[in-house]
Amino acid sequence: MLKEMVKKENNSREERVLVPLTDIYETTDQYTLKLEMPGITKDKLEITMENDELEIRGTVDPYKPESKELKYSEFSQYDYFRRFTVGNDIDRDKISATLEDGVLTLVLQKHESVKPRKISINVH
Repeated sequence: MLKEMVKKENNSREERVLVPLTDIYETTDQYTLKLEMPGITKDKLEITMENDELEIRGTVDPYKPESKELKYSEFSQYDYFRRFTVGNDIDRDKISATLEDGVLTLVLQKHESVKPRKISINVH
């Protein structure tokens, strides 16, 4: 289930958005974020990285069949919004995204300098 929030833009207006549920996985090389965003298409999705903020916005087009009149609806027509603070361990140039079946997957590669490494022992 998605949760709804009210987001203020520039302290001037309120915008109702859905906060997509997110799972975050970590390996020694990367973080993987999986966001549930049903109804989103690639052309309606915007992902930006600015300073330490990773921002995800998705715009939902309302479903309007041409030959039918809507009499009752429980579907929410809110857009999606989620923001994450990203640490210095992430290589900003190596962030990738895929969208499949309403699930957005972001892969954030770690900098080589923060990855664990094995130190060899020299024998004299």
